[in-house]
Amino acid sequence: MSGWHRIAPVANGVWSITEAGHVTVWLIVGSDRALLLDTGMGFVPLRPVIEEITPLPVTVVNTHHHFDHVGGNHEFDDVLIHLAGADHLTAPPPAAELRDYLDQYDRQLQAAASVREIDREFLHLFDADSDPGPLPSGVDGDTWRIRPRAANGSVTDGDELDLGGRALRVLHTPGHTPDGICLIDTKTGILFAGDTVSSGPIYAHEPDSDVDAFTASAARLAELKNDVSLVAMCHFGRVIVAPHLLQAVSDAFESLPESRTRARRTVDAVGAGVDEVPFDRFSILLPAPEHLGH
Repeated sequence: MSGWHRIAPVANGVWSITEAGHVTVWLIVGSDRALLLDTGMGFVPLRPVIEEITPLPVTVVNTHHHFDHVGGNHEFDDVLIHLAGADHLTAPPPAAELRDYLDQYDRQLQAAASVREIDREFLHLFDADSDPGPLPSGVDGDTWRIRPRAANGSVTDGDELDLGGRALRVLHTPGHTPDGICLIDTKTGILFAGDTVSSGPIYAHEPDSDVDAFTASAARLAELKNDVSLVAMCHFGRVIVAPHLLQAVSDAFESLPESRTRARRTVDAVGAGVDEVPFDRFSILLPAPEHLGH
């Protein structure tokens, strides 16, 4: 752990960098350069953390444009995103959305405090990467802003990003957002899944989400499961899972017409009402009926 960010080596040349309770970003290092997959919340500087790990030049690749994945983009010179998300990087997210997010995070902190002792005695689920803590000093709903930083390049399906001695292949996986991508490390078989796969709620309810596209993307990833060594994700307490989850997520999306009858009403990370369909190892969030537009 280094200050706010919690750093953990995961495989040779691969590190998770976690803002506990918020998001995990991934650093993949080759012999010539490094790739930083997403830049997190922007609460505190990220670049010094990366420079502690590697002196190599760094390319940022955003899995998609949402604020919790692009908060540190402005610290880096080389930023890539799928073309469908490029315009979103040129303007800051609404301040009200950021305040709503922090309000929900406060609820998360209160909930964690209420179960922490039980967890330590019985469950042992919380660790340094999953136990949320207070925000960094000076960060609150009145001060936190995401500085826009336009991308200076784009990625598309099938691109290979050569880091020297290892390459990452781009998989366009729309559904959560139109610009969503995953990367697969052709050397290790690690799939970096962005927000397309999760061990908690999978967000298929956003204004620009598309359940049909999500279903197709999940099916595509499931077809790759035998070529994947592990799945590295961005949110919740278990960010590394076995590849069998890819098939489970695909099956869940295929089942939604029937399984939606099990949905319960809840809220997402900014307090918006959603329907949550539970499955054994994750859930899928869908728009609540009053937000469907019919």
